[in-house]
Amino acid sequence: MELLSPSPAPAAAQAAPLTTQVPDMERSMSAEWRLPDSCLDPCLICQSRPKNGCIVHGRTGHLMSCYVCARKLKKRNKLCPVCRLPIQSVILTYLS
Repeated sequence: MELLSPSPAPAAAQAAPLTTQVPDMERSMSAEWRLPDSCLDPCLICQSRPKNGCIVHGRTGHLMSCYVCARKLKKRNKLCPVCRLPIQSVILTYLS
């Protein structure tokens, strides 16, 4: 029975250091997807806490309020302030 060993990589692949490849990947990721600047604005309801309470309805949601305000809306059976759909749940959301 013959054991297989990993074959050595071609010389061209070994010559390209990873440090030159990573910035290219980061550059393409940041160009493709970015958070809108409005995500950094405070809660539209209390104007004091960060937006981190995603109001969920169906397969979509809106991130426009803090978790505390979003929970209050849900508890009081209010509609989503953005689209006026019934609020099914509120999710604590972390942005990075």
